[in-house]
Amino acid sequence: MKSNGFVYVASLKKEFYNAALYSAQSLLDFYPEAKITLFTHEPWVCDEAREIFDQIITEDVPVHKRAKLWALSKSPYDTTLYIDCDTYVLSEEISEVFDLLGDNDILFTRNRPYNAKITKVTETDEMIWHCGLFLYNTETTKGLMDSWYTWYLEQQAPDWDPSPYPKEVKPWDTFTMWNLLNNGDFDVKVGEFPAPDAKWNFVNGYKDEELMGQDMVIQHYTIGRTEMADSEIYRP
Repeated sequence: MKSNGFVYVASLKKEFYNAALYSAQSLLDFYPEAKITLFTHEPWVCDEAREIFDQIITEDVPVHKRAKLWALSKSPYDTTLYIDCDTYVLSEEISEVFDLLGDNDILFTRNRPYNAKITKVTETDEMIWHCGLFLYNTETTKGLMDSWYTWYLEQQAPDWDPSPYPKEVKPWDTFTMWNLLNNGDFDVKVGEFPAPDAKWNFVNGYKDEELMGQDMVIQHYTIGRTEMADSEIYRP
């Protein structure tokens, strides 16, 4: 029988770890049977986390702001919903999310250009997918996910040349995924969450009309600068 589960990744700053606990607990409040895995650092793991998560994976987790890219292909589930730590679940409808994948290999919600730093990469090309939450077939996307991490690391190299794309794309893993899907050689079927997709990933700053009168399932907030500035940094 195929397994379904949720994955969180908390690295580098402990505020992400604290947020992951909060988000996962909100998930269990609405979906008590949910299977949830956390990738993080061993010294942070507390008794509360052991009660919330079915699995906590700490071995070899990189200390990196994009550690999630390393972890994605290592999900223990056949079908995985990756969720950023700075989220919370608001509806029992979360239990139905795995039914949405269908014959797709990966399912995204859309970026809203009015709420993003950059979406346009050329006059005709745009980074349309939001990479803070997505549903995926772990096996059929393994090559894509592993390349997401390696391509992102290459993208961060001082001598990396973004041309013909603007230099502003350099910090964003969203661009890395766009680049993989458009310029890589990956046989994956990409789909979009059904309308209104925003209810599955309602990002801080979105307009209420994006919900089309429906209730949010997952709200995506932004951890405050003060909290992040005060957050403990993991030092192995």
